Amino acid sequence: MATYKNQSLERGFQILEYLGDSTKGRAVSDVVRATGLHRATAHRLLEVLCGMGYAYKAEDRRYWIGYNAQLFGNRSNMVARITHHAHPFLVTLAHEVDETVALGFLEGIQVFIADRVSTDRAHRSEVQVGTYFDAHATSLGKALLSVRPVNEVRASYKNTRLSAYTGKTITDVDSLLRDLSKIKKRGYSINDEEGSPGIRSVSAPVLNLDGRAACSLAVTGPRARLDDSKIERVGVLLQNVASEIVAQLARQSGDS
Repeated sequence: MATYKNQSLERGFQILEYLGDSTKGRAVSDVVRATGLHRATAHRLLEVLCGMGYAYKAEDRRYWIGYNAQLFGNRSNMVARITHHAHPFLVTLAHEVDETVALGFLEGIQVFIADRVSTDRAHRSEVQVGTYFDAHATSLGKALLSVRPVNEVRASYKNTRLSAYTGKTITDVDSLLRDLSKIKKRGYSINDEEGSPGIRSVSAPVLNLDGRAACSLAVTGPRARLDDSKIERVGVLLQNVASEIVAQLARQSGDS
């Protein structure tokens, strides 16, 4: 049987294994000593891994194993499990606000819609289960991006153009990062006709105990109904429901 080798791939996995063994993060110099790589090579590979979400760089410039690495090989099961346990909460929320409620997961720089619950009055939106949307133009995506390290977000968009869907869509990374900073402080994101004219949405990330977000919840509706007077109330409501989902998942994990 032929033996194939890919040096960059091998080095990447070597770095991931080293990061995975750490409880305090690793500096570039640590990676260099452990792997024998040249500093420039180690730094380049670390940044590539950060851009893919398999590693991330904290504010102190130390590198940690990324969320995508923790999900590797188990993502579909994780999505199915969360969606199953979150669905009853989406049903209750949709009827409380009488609008469309959706559950989304971040895949790279896009959001995958895993679940959606609507009511008779709700606007017939493009948000359908199984569809993908650019994260920067959705409240679901911005809520998830807001809890990621700034350097990780910037690296993800390094070679990507932010498409404009309306005149209000954010189309440059610096503006996006400023918006994400506000979202992180506020606890929920707002999409003000950035994806579709006349449509607004509010979203909150579903955070685990480590402050990482596997998914986010959103309420979507026409601007006339989801006006400024309702945004904050819906945002707080989404945060409360997100906490309830986390508690439910924790209970199920404890029972298993």
